[in-house]
Amino acid sequence: LVEQVVLMCTKQGIPTCVDPKKKNFLNYQNTTLFKPNKKELEEGLNIDLKNCNIANLSKAHSSLQKILNHSISLITLSDKGVFIATKDSAELIPAHLRNISDVSGAGDTVISVAALCLSCQVDNTVLAHISNLAGGLVCEKVGVVPIDKNRLLEESIRLYGE
Repeated sequence: LVEQVVLMCTKQGIPTCVDPKKKNFLNYQNTTLFKPNKKELEEGLNIDLKNCNIANLSKAHSSLQKILNHSISLITLSDKGVFIATKDSAELIPAHLRNISDVSGAGDTVISVAALCLSCQVDNTVLAHISNLAGGLVCEKVGVVPIDKNRLLEESIRLYGE
C-alpha cells in the first residue's frame, strides 16, 4: 500500500514525508523526506551515534539513502537540533535555547512543518530551520499542543529576519 501511494504521489508531483518507527523503519522506499529521530536512526541502521557531528550524520544519511532511495533526510537530534541532508548537501542546525516543559508532539510538529515547507517548495535549509524552531516551540508547553503560527512567525523573524 505504501509503495503504491508513494508512486501515485511521485507521478503527481506530490511530496511524501515519513516519520518512521522501529517496526517498519526501512519499509519506505523512494519518499521525498524521511524524518527519524536519533534513536530511531540508531536502531533502524544498527549504529551508535555517540558523536552527532556532520561527518557521522552524513555517513548515516548515505547508508540510509542507499537503502531507501529517498530525497531528503531530516534527522531530529533533541537538544542538539536537526540534521538535513540530500545527496548533494548536508547541514547540522543547532537547537535554540528553550525552557523545555514537555517533548510530546515535537517530532510530529517537525514533520508537519517540514511537509508544509516542502509543499510550498521552500529551500531545504530554510525548511530545516523553521521545522527545528517549531519543534522547539511546542516543547515549551505541557502536553501535545498545536504550533502557534503567530509565535512561529515572530520567532522566525526575530532569529532569521524577514
